[in-house]
Amino acid sequence: MLIGSRQRIATFQSDPCFKIDGIPIDKVSHTKSLGVHLDENLSWNIQIKELTKKIASGIGALKLVRSFVPVATLYLIFNSLVQPYFNYCCTVWDNCNKTLADKLQKLQNRAARVLTFSSYDTNADILLDRLGWKKLSSQRQFQKAVMVYKSLNGLAPQYMGSMFVNRDSVNPYSLRNTNSKLAVPKPRTNYLKNSFSYSGAMLWNSLPIGLRLANNLSNFKAGCSKLF
Repeated sequence: MLIGSRQRIATFQSDPCFKIDGIPIDKVSHTKSLGVHLDENLSWNIQIKELTKKIASGIGALKLVRSFVPVATLYLIFNSLVQPYFNYCCTVWDNCNKTLADKLQKLQNRAARVLTFSSYDTNADILLDRLGWKKLSSQRQFQKAVMVYKSLNGLAPQYMGSMFVNRDSVNPYSLRNTNSKLAVPKPRTNYLKNSFSYSGAMLWNSLPIGLRLANNLSNFKAGCSKLF
């Protein structure tokens, strides 16, 4: 699979031919790796399409059984069959466009209506607040912030930590409120702007200094849960 923008890929007069031990590698437009669907434009269309199928199926199952099981059991089923799909590798595909993000948010809204036995036109924000749920965009911000913390504190693979550089190490001048902030790469393309190294650094720098200096992961998560 050759990854690039539609415009850049279209400039190739013929597909590049790659070989391993003299055997040509078949070109594909998308593939699946560790449960995440990658396409050649990194648009995440296929990933969200597959997610919505699985999530909608789980919500449908909830609706079928909600009259026959205790509410507590209904929540357990949701947390087992639906919520994990919202969170799985969300820091990877978090840069999906607004249309795709809205599709997922509508599914969370639908789940809230099912669990609260509400009608389809009930205000979803009220239901999310009643259930104590964060909107999916906030959940993804939380997950991304946690992943950056892990990367910076040796709790993630080393290559992830190497994505980030402390601002003080590249700027000799000490500026106000720069303690523990990260250097932000200058994005020349949307690919870099949507990357974890850029969006993660931007998110990290927006956190209060107390969170950036949290002495353990538990305290960091507790602080982020109040912020997002």
